[in-house]
Amino acid sequence: MTTRCRRCNTPIQEHTRWCDDCFYVGIDEVYEEYQSMLAEGYRRIDAAVRSGWQDPIEAGAYIEDE
Repeated sequence: MTTRCRRCNTPIQEHTRWCDDCFYVGIDEVYEEYQSMLAEGYRRIDAAVRSGWQDPIEAGAYIEDE
C-alpha cells in the first residue's frame, strides 16, 4: 500500500503524513484546522484559505493574470 502526502499527493514513506517539500513546523495544526472547518460545513475553498492550508490562488479562489 502506497502512502501519499496529504498536501501534494506525492508517494512518501509510511511513517509520515507529509513529503519533505510540503513539511513545515505547524503543518499538522493547520491541517487539523482545515479538516475541522470542513466538518463544520465550510466549502473546501473557504476552509483552505481561512485555515491557512492554501493561499487564495493555490485554492482556486481566482486566477492570477500572467
